[in-house]
Amino acid sequence: MKFHKLKPVEMDRLQEGVIYYRRWTKFEKVFSVVGVLLLFTGIGIVSDAILLAMYLYCMDKVDVSPVGEPEKRLLIKKHEWDHYRHVNGIGYWHQHQPRRIKAMVSHQ
Repeated sequence: MKFHKLKPVEMDRLQEGVIYYRRWTKFEKVFSVVGVLLLFTGIGIVSDAILLAMYLYCMDKVDVSPVGEPEKRLLIKKHEWDHYRHVNGIGYWHQHQPRRIKAMVSHQ
């Protein structure tokens, strides 16, 4: 069996003057379903805490889109997104809500 080296994933860059919001990736959706199933199957809260810690440690890329253009998706580094959120005053719990982000950024 011969292993092939994978090509590195190309990362996109955020543009100045464009308002972005964070998208749910397929990985996050699957991870959420697995977490809920673990919580309610008797394995419990401890396994969910371990799963959450693994998720937070492993997540280094996020999927974003410009507000008003949901068909356009960009893959960027998580630390770049965290910086963008901090600079624009976007709360952690509101990062997936395009209308709220647009209102927050427009009022600055």
